[in-house]
Amino acid sequence: MSDDEDFKAVGNALYKAGKYQEAVDAYTKAIEKDPTEPMFFGNRAAALMMLKKYDDALADSKAAVALDVSFVKGYVRGTKCFLLRGMLFEARAMINQLLERDPACPEAVKELAIIDQVEKDISQARDRLAVNDHERASYFVDRIVPICPDSSVALSMRADMLIGRKKYDDAASVCWALLAKDRQNPDLLFLRGKALLYGGSTESGMKHMTEALRVDPDHSRSREMLKMIKAMERAKNSGNESFKEGRCEEAISFYTEALSLDPTNCLYNATVYCNRAASKMRLKKYKDALEDCEESAKLNPTYVKAITRKAECLLQLEEYETCVHTLEAAMKMEPESSDINQRLREAKLELKKSKRKNYYKILDVAKDAGENDIKKAYKRAALKYHPDKWANSTEEEQAESERAFKDIGEAYSILSDSQKKQKYDAGYDVEEIE
Repeated sequence: MSDDEDFKAVGNALYKAGKYQEAVDAYTKAIEKDPTEPMFFGNRAAALMMLKKYDDALADSKAAVALDVSFVKGYVRGTKCFLLRGMLFEARAMINQLLERDPACPEAVKELAIIDQVEKDISQARDRLAVNDHERASYFVDRIVPICPDSSVALSMRADMLIGRKKYDDAASVCWALLAKDRQNPDLLFLRGKALLYGGSTESGMKHMTEALRVDPDHSRSREMLKMIKAMERAKNSGNESFKEGRCEEAISFYTEALSLDPTNCLYNATVYCNRAASKMRLKKYKDALEDCEESAKLNPTYVKAITRKAECLLQLEEYETCVHTLEAAMKMEPESSDINQRLREAKLELKKSKRKNYYKILDVAKDAGENDIKKAYKRAALKYHPDKWANSTEEEQAESERAFKDIGEAYSILSDSQKKQKYDAGYDVEEIE
């Protein structure tokens, strides 16, 4: 066996062992010994492809074909190099050279079928992405990427699809890898900016949009997205300012405007919904505020502020059991939070208190009612349910009025006594107070 054949055998063994760089070195030595053997170039191309050095592999494939126009593996590997980079036109041109020589060549027919299928899948993926059908688009993108793993087109579609499926960090990472090779690509800058925006990094996302417009002032997607997010920021910030100054209805209007601009920006809108809830709570519109808190938590399930604000609404609406469950969920997310722990203790106390007779409801007064309000409420309720007023009623109605009259008396005896009222408010049972 000649030296060059020895190097080839060594290279083959190293290739099978997965030692591709060492295999490349061995094939290089074989080529140095005999630069006229196409197989040496073809084998080195295979090893270079495993190292993802597609340009070098393509050069070797072309060299092999130049040495022997009938060398099938040279055409096939060259075609695969183009395919791996998503260069479908070039891939088709190279495999057609082989098909012109041998139209029935099974390897060539197979590669051509792959090219045809990738082109169809790219077309289908683009169509699905255009109508925001990201689930269906993922089917086609997942078929394309394994065949064209180094294709900027395929990976850009993958990033677009990941954004649509709310996998923002993954999308940003894909774009970052692509931008490392092509930093001045406005489409990639836009996609990474969008991923960052929707992932909650508004300022960084806006910077990417601005950079895309610097590279290409006519990049419409970046211009429209930047215009929209600026409008959202203006509306949200105006809402925040109005809220701070106590103009809650105005704040609600601004937050509503912000929410109308981009319904797909879930994390941003979660914050705005939560802010709008705070404005409604200040106006004591707890049911409306609760709806906003639930929408906020739906858009961002890890948003603890929305969950604790929801719990406060539930507390004010006297839905104590649900309030406790809500705060327990928040505690699991932030187990070290002393604030949530305190809120949970208070909610549990209110739940315990709710199982007693509610003397405030019996007298129809607020919990912060003063002595005079309590006295007036007692007289009003006692007059309404005094047994003499029900003397001509049915036995059932008389029994109900007597029960109510008794409860009214109990309520007044507790709430009119400051010490007993204090114990009642602290959660003591009636028996403990007496």
